[in-house]
Amino acid sequence: MPDEYPEPATATKASTAPGQAQPGASSPAPLGRARMVCVCLALLLEGMSSSSINVQIAAIHTDLALDAGEMQIVASAFLLSYAGLLPLAGRLVDAWNRRAVFLIGVGLFGLGCLACALAGSVLLLGAGRFIQGAGAALSAPAALALITAGLAESARRNRAIALYGAMGAVGFSLGLVLPGAVVTLFGWRASFLLFLPVVLLVLLAGSSVKVAAVRVHQRIEVRSTLLLTGALILSVHLLGAFTTLAMPWLAIEAVAMLALVGLLLFRSGPALFAPAVIHSPRILASCLGLAGVFGAVVASMYVLSLGLVARGGADAFVVGLLILPQPLFFSLLSGAGARMVTRFGAPWVFTAGALLLAASLVFLGIVGLGADPWMVVSPSMAGVGAALALCFPAASIGAVGAAPEEFRGTVASLLTTFQNVGGAAGLALVTVLAIVPREANRIGIEPGMLVSAAVLVLGIGVAACVVGIPASGMRDHRSAAPSVRGNRRW
Repeated sequence: MPDEYPEPATATKASTAPGQAQPGASSPAPLGRARMVCVCLALLLEGMSSSSINVQIAAIHTDLALDAGEMQIVASAFLLSYAGLLPLAGRLVDAWNRRAVFLIGVGLFGLGCLACALAGSVLLLGAGRFIQGAGAALSAPAALALITAGLAESARRNRAIALYGAMGAVGFSLGLVLPGAVVTLFGWRASFLLFLPVVLLVLLAGSSVKVAAVRVHQRIEVRSTLLLTGALILSVHLLGAFTTLAMPWLAIEAVAMLALVGLLLFRSGPALFAPAVIHSPRILASCLGLAGVFGAVVASMYVLSLGLVARGGADAFVVGLLILPQPLFFSLLSGAGARMVTRFGAPWVFTAGALLLAASLVFLGIVGLGADPWMVVSPSMAGVGAALALCFPAASIGAVGAAPEEFRGTVASLLTTFQNVGGAAGLALVTVLAIVPREANRIGIEPGMLVSAAVLVLGIGVAACVVGIPASGMRDHRSAAPSVRGNRRW
């Protein structure tokens, strides 16, 4: 939940300064265990939606006759919507009724699932996935706010946060198995309807949650969020469609993207992200490194799932089982990864995870699907999961530890934004290089795996360059003011 960085204001007896607590606002009683679990089911839905596209996309491609660029749109729409709208969502959670934001988010997610199930074209399917991402962006930070409300720093609050994170990991695992089985038995449309019973349960449980009155007065920057989301969508689509889109359309999209970026950089008003965060090399390096990792993982899972169907003859359920070791090892080893960060430091643990991830992807890029997938793919996915269990806590702890206390919510939002943008960029890159396996071509998974490893190297290389910037090049967070000169805002 991003913190607010208001313009300087003076409180009076009759009003509260922007970004400050309302007088008399009281914290609600903490949620009971059962209700807390129901609220955290929103993270289960988000995790399942993130991973299920890997077992849905091959059937969608066959049914709707999508080309490579259209498949990329369907796969990345959720990530881009989630990443672009998360800054706004965090501020809405802080400024409005948290329960209302949560229920709107879960309802939007359910509406997106229904739209996907009924979609008859790539435009409607992409819109449905975008709505799913918007719902997840609203419900995820609101869920965290609801389950931690009324809990002081304690073991109980830590358990609540652990439950929140575990639900996302479990959802990612289930998203590879349950939707895969439904796709195999009933078709891809039914796999989107699978989410709706859980949506109804979460809405029912969430509607009875008691919340305190609005505590924070702040300006909601809708314009900036829309500019950011639009720029992300155009840039990723431009990259993915570079070789297929006609030159006039490429030029139009490029001009539109640059215009949105210009408006975002030179707009006036409150900063979308605090300069104290953006100007910290350690925080930016963590975000860029995580973007590289997630870009490599998302691109490789996408290529692998299509390759197993087109080249290996597997159905969606088998694809899910082959990929399942990745989220399982991630879930099982993430606690050990966090302990290793405490002992050895974030940079060393992240480097070890990145090397393991690169080795797993290069191994798949060399061996391919020529051997038994159960002997090649499953061990490689276990390696990817173990690598994520090292990289994710290292990046998160490294970034949060570099931030002032009051900006740590924004750092969490920024990490998630970079993570999802990295995933969408990885998808776009394998698409523009025309190395996505399909029945219409004879491309195997080997090129895609090697390109995914290159995405990882690129992200880490840029992160290393950021860390190497002299202190004079970027202001350290300890001396950064919560605003920037002139009207240039990020």
